[in-house]
Amino acid sequence: MRGIEGKYIKEFLKTYLVLPFFGGAEEAYKIKMLENNPTPGILAPEIFVEAESCDCRFDIGGRKPMDLVFRTLCIDLRNLITILNSFVSACEAAAELMLDPGDLVLKPEYVFVDITDYKAAFPYLPGLGKKGTKQTESFFEYMLNRVDYDDKKAVALLYDCYIIAMKEERGLPALKERIEKEAPALKEALNTEMMAFENKAFDVVTKNEPSLKSWFKDRFKRKQELEKKPVESEPEILPEDEPKETVLLSVRKQEAYPTLTCLKNGERIIIDKLPFIIGSLSGHTDYAPMSRNVSRLHAEVRRYGSEVVLVDLNSTNGTKVNGSELVPGEERTLYDNDAVCLADMDFVFNYKG
Repeated sequence: MRGIEGKYIKEFLKTYLVLPFFGGAEEAYKIKMLENNPTPGILAPEIFVEAESCDCRFDIGGRKPMDLVFRTLCIDLRNLITILNSFVSACEAAAELMLDPGDLVLKPEYVFVDITDYKAAFPYLPGLGKKGTKQTESFFEYMLNRVDYDDKKAVALLYDCYIIAMKEERGLPALKERIEKEAPALKEALNTEMMAFENKAFDVVTKNEPSLKSWFKDRFKRKQELEKKPVESEPEILPEDEPKETVLLSVRKQEAYPTLTCLKNGERIIIDKLPFIIGSLSGHTDYAPMSRNVSRLHAEVRRYGSEVVLVDLNSTNGTKVNGSELVPGEERTLYDNDAVCLADMDFVFNYKG
């Protein structure tokens, strides 16, 4: 899988992944087949000719690469079952169309996840299966590295599916059967989670919102107590002549980290870890700007040696450095006082705070 290196291009409001075309003229029918039979979970290729190269491009929409989505979030049982079902469905759909499931790209950088429901979509690259790449093994090994090891059911399911996937003679039916066995456990977990949420909400209501009858009863009782108790005026608190000295309780020495300063409100974002993800999706990002126009996974700051670079993560409203818009996946080196624009928010970058 190391030989598959893609790039991103943007045309109008669409973002495409471009991968090298491994198939020949005899496999052009596969592209036509997918074009005439759109299949959820499979990204159909389009022939893309640029200069002297003939490649395939895929419309990825608003999806995000799998390795990005689970870079800061572990794969739990719910997400694991969703991804595995997406994988099985894509393989079954390819087989129904008389296509080779081995042509599905399983490299995590090019498997795309819809972060609203965590369903995965796989580019179909004609001729890839003939290269004999160990895609399935690498795909499951990646998930083994990202699974939530505190979620015992997720770990057990993934290990079982990994073993099944390595035994080609059993194929998809055994894999599908093992995933379906976990459905009751997932349903029970979801029901438990929902009941806990409802109980918590009920407790809050019962604590903070008493019944109408008890409310009137308390109000009437309180009124009687106030009528019996003489009114006492509180002494007036006059301002002191001299302000009290402000005492600094603790001083924390800050290290020299790269920063982004927002021009709108002066907020200073300290980039104290790299990579550093910016976006509005809770649980996945390191900083969430106060703007509805910033994508859920908008941009990422990375380090290569002494260089700090900014990468657009297929954002809807774009990322700019000094007025120049970045193509999704493009890395742009940042220097002191560079102007960075994320959708409608403007920042100034400083390398050492």
